[in-house]
Amino acid sequence: MSDLQIVLMIIGALIIVAVLVLNWWQERRFHQQVQNSFSNLENDALLQEPELNAAALQDIEDDFSIKEAVLPEHALVGDDDHFIELGSIQSDRIQLESKQDSDTLNEDVAEVAVAAIPEPAADGELVHIETTTKSPTPPAADAAGLGVAPLQHEGIKAIFNEAFSNAAAGVKNLKTTDVTATESEVSAALEAEVSVPTLPAMLHAQIDLVAVLYLAAESTAGELSKMLAGLFDDYDKPVFVHFFDSDMQWLQSTDISANPALSNHKITKVSCSLQLADRAGPVTRSVLNRFQHAVETLGLDINAHVEWQSTGDALAAATALDAFCIDVDKTMGFHLVHGENGAFTGTKLRGLSEAQGMELAADGTFQYFDEAAGRDAPQFVVFNRDQHPFSPDMLRSSVVKAITFQLDIPHVRNCMEAFNHMVQVAKQMEVGLHAHLQDDNNKPLGDIQIEKIRHQLKVIHATMVARGIVPGSDSAHRLFS
Repeated sequence: MSDLQIVLMIIGALIIVAVLVLNWWQERRFHQQVQNSFSNLENDALLQEPELNAAALQDIEDDFSIKEAVLPEHALVGDDDHFIELGSIQSDRIQLESKQDSDTLNEDVAEVAVAAIPEPAADGELVHIETTTKSPTPPAADAAGLGVAPLQHEGIKAIFNEAFSNAAAGVKNLKTTDVTATESEVSAALEAEVSVPTLPAMLHAQIDLVAVLYLAAESTAGELSKMLAGLFDDYDKPVFVHFFDSDMQWLQSTDISANPALSNHKITKVSCSLQLADRAGPVTRSVLNRFQHAVETLGLDINAHVEWQSTGDALAAATALDAFCIDVDKTMGFHLVHGENGAFTGTKLRGLSEAQGMELAADGTFQYFDEAAGRDAPQFVVFNRDQHPFSPDMLRSSVVKAITFQLDIPHVRNCMEAFNHMVQVAKQMEVGLHAHLQDDNNKPLGDIQIEKIRHQLKVIHATMVARGIVPGSDSAHRLFS
């Protein structure tokens, strides 16, 4: 090690020691400044024991003893002309203090009136101070000549308790009666609201543009039907007209024309609605203007007040509804293709299909219906992948190379259950026909691909429910017709 290195090490050590000493000195100086800034506490009420000033306490007791000293009962004070008996004054003072205590508990306790001292009599008789007391004295005591008895604290407390208990019971009964009456009124109002529908049940705020016409005077359904003849013809979107009769029911105009007995029903208001979109697309501006003009004209003709149920832009609502339909209007399906044994015969296909609960429809497809869900729409369909409709003659004389299983999501109420059942039927027919499942890209369809389809079904179903259009409902059938 060279001399330079040794010198540098010594210098570094000295610097470190100097820094430590400087820090210690600054810290000590800071602590002294803090201690000088705060004065020492002389008394701490929390840490020190309380001290009793015996001399001050003795002075207070002596003063109290002097004030409470009892003079002779018949001592007389006063000048030569007026004398007052102190015993009477003390008795009256005690009675007065008792009355004041009673006044704090009951506002009806007696008032104390002190009579003025009369002029002394000529013969020098002593004059005593007399007090007059008004108190709720029991009649029996007055009759017996016993005088006035002060009201006791326990008696006053009992009176107040009884009064408060009666008042509380009255308030409770009143509240119970009011609540019962209020609940009855609310129930009656709710029943009345439920029993009187504001709009026809088939209409939907997300799908239809609705106008309600309130008639100034009642009219018959037959007369209104004649005035509406041809008014809403040649529309490319469905138009619905309903009549609200005196029986608080909505009647569709087509029902009235089919049942002449309904023509005599008294009508109080009319509902006109235009469907904003369907699978052909949204309604156009020209159709909207035409419909709105027709409704306003009808209101003038039948002397009715027109009230539109939507205040927004109907064209924008129709465009948004059409975009929603494009997102959820999907069909899920797969194909069953023949295997190494070649195409399967139509008779065998029909036998296996009917064994699985499907039936041949007029449109050339095999359809499966869930009786619990109704027969408005099939749960799923099976058709020829070659686009040749099935028929009894064709199935007897032809062979089939591939069939397609398809589920229309918006038309099926329980689409997940329907899809699972469709997969089960397809796998059973796969074994019976010696075929195999494929997707649209002609690739084998396994459990992984089927699980992906289930996930897509869940997403589409949740999207429709969030929009307020439940799959398989009447509104969904109209919208995706």
